Amino acid sequence: MPSRQTLIAITNHLHPARLGTYTSRCSNDPLRALELYRWNLELSAAFQQVLAVTEVALRNAIDGQLQLWNASQPHHTGSGAQHTHEWLSDPARPLNSLTKGSRVRARDHAQDALTARDAGHPRHGVAPTHDDVLTQLTFGVWTKLLPTSDTSDRNFRGREVLWKDALQHAFPHRKGDPDGYGVASRTARLHALRNRVSHMEPLLDVHVKARHNDALRLLGAMSPEVRDWCSGISRVIEVDRNCPINR
Repeated sequence: MPSRQTLIAITNHLHPARLGTYTSRCSNDPLRALELYRWNLELSAAFQQVLAVTEVALRNAIDGQLQLWNASQPHHTGSGAQHTHEWLSDPARPLNSLTKGSRVRARDHAQDALTARDAGHPRHGVAPTHDDVLTQLTFGVWTKLLPTSDTSDRNFRGREVLWKDALQHAFPHRKGDPDGYGVASRTARLHALRNRVSHMEPLLDVHVKARHNDALRLLGAMSPEVRDWCSGISRVIEVDRNCPINR
C-alpha cells in the first residue's frame, strides 16, 4: 500500500484534475482511485495493441485499392494520359480534393523524418517513398474517405464514388454492408477511441466490448485470418473483467 507521502507525490505529479475523474468514481478514496487509474492505464495499453493492428491493416488495405483505382483513372486534362498508382503524389478526382491537406502534411512529416536521420542511418539522404508518406497519414484520413450516409456532407458524392469504384474491395469479407456505412461507422468509432487512448484519457465510460468488437469486425471484413490472430493476442476483455469498480 502506498504511503501518504507517495499518494501526495503521485497526485501532485499526475495533477488532481486528471485524477479527479477516478477519485469521484471511488467515493473520494485516494487508494481506490489510484488503483482505478492503474487499471485505466492497463486497458489503454491493451486497446493500443488492438488498435495498432487495426490501423495498419486498414491503411494497407485502403492503400492497395487506391493504387489500383488511381492507375485506372484518365487524367483530368483530357490528354488521354492515365494517372499513376502513386495516388499520394498524383491523385485522380475526387481523391485529389478529399486528401489535399492530408497529403501535404504527410509529405512534410515524411521530409522532417528524413532530415532527422543521422549520418549512420541506413536510409540517410534517401528521399521519402510512397510508403514513407503513407505511414504519416493519420487514422482520421480513412474516416473521411469512407462513405457517409449524411447527404449534406460536402464530400458525400466523392466518398460514394470512391467506395463503389475502389474502397469496397478493401473489405471483401464484410457481410450485409453494400453501402459501406457499417465499415465507415466502425472506423469512426475506433478513430475516436484511438484519440482517447493516445491522449491518456479515462476509458471508464467506453463500451469496451462493443469497441473491441468494432475492431475485430473491421479486421474480419478485411481478413478473417488477421482478425483471428488479433483476437488471440488481445488482452482487452481480460483487463476489462478486472476493473476494480462496477461501471
